Amino acid sequence: MKLYTDKSGKFQMLIPIQWEYKNTSFFKDKNSPNAFGQYDGMIGAFQLSCKPVTEHIANLIKTKNLPTQSSDSILKFSEDKFEDKTICSYMWSCAVDDHFIFITYILDPKISKRKPAIKELEDVSKTIANIKFIKPQYRDIVLTQRRYSLFMSSMAAAIDLRNKAIENRSFIEFVVLTANRIDGMLRLAIILANQLEGNHSEIDPSIIFQDDQDKPIMERKIYQIVLDRNIIDQNTFGKLELLYKERNKVIHRYIITDIRTADVVRIAQEYQTVEETVDKIVNGLEMQQYKSKVGINNGEAAPGERLVGDELQALQTRIRDKHGGVKWE
Repeated sequence: MKLYTDKSGKFQMLIPIQWEYKNTSFFKDKNSPNAFGQYDGMIGAFQLSCKPVTEHIANLIKTKNLPTQSSDSILKFSEDKFEDKTICSYMWSCAVDDHFIFITYILDPKISKRKPAIKELEDVSKTIANIKFIKPQYRDIVLTQRRYSLFMSSMAAAIDLRNKAIENRSFIEFVVLTANRIDGMLRLAIILANQLEGNHSEIDPSIIFQDDQDKPIMERKIYQIVLDRNIIDQNTFGKLELLYKERNKVIHRYIITDIRTADVVRIAQEYQTVEETVDKIVNGLEMQQYKSKVGINNGEAAPGERLVGDELQALQTRIRDKHGGVKWE
């Protein structure tokens, strides 16, 4: 199973590894319940809402005779089921602290007795059994961890896309994705350096995420920050600045300048050389953390160790989540 954290940081739960978060695809309304289902060929639809207790919800809780549980304990849900010829609907509800959690799992009654549906209903039960409501004072920490996980998944997805660009000899795409990855690696380097200098594991989410209303920390600003912090040297900074200008010509002025596709290939090669330099810098910072037992790389596994088994499968599903259903033959 894999960890899902609500966008508001109110709850976490482990969901089946073959499930994806469906809201981005299915719903435009931000108030819609959190929806999940299998990547391909959905069996049933799992939805969860977690809302503050209003007068209406308080009356519902009272009608259902639900106890208000503490978020410090393992949550217990009341269960109801409704079935007719057109729908089979399971419902779970729970009052916890000042919130109400309501869950539905809906499927076609024609398939409800088949093995895949029975297995998925077992997965639903496992998911519900590990739901954890997060107290307000811990939500910023939880959301930062969520943001970092999504950042690292996006980095992996960018590599996946770039590998396909190499296969297809798509040089412009290679330039764009390599520039993106260098930017991401330098942002990671800032986080690692902050943790080493401060002897902590804190992450500044503004470095690794930009929402629509956030003031952006632009790519060239990141270059200046890592230069000022002595994370990169002046030579590497100069190369990044030059490539930034050439990259913009590739993206925005390919038609209206004399730049040739052969020039794009050269720029791609130069980006790859700078990327190798940045990778070595980040790997060095990760190893410093590992040896000093500081920061996000203070665990038992050394940086760069090959992923196997469940860890590899979890990474593959996170990459798939980032791609959002896009497939390649």
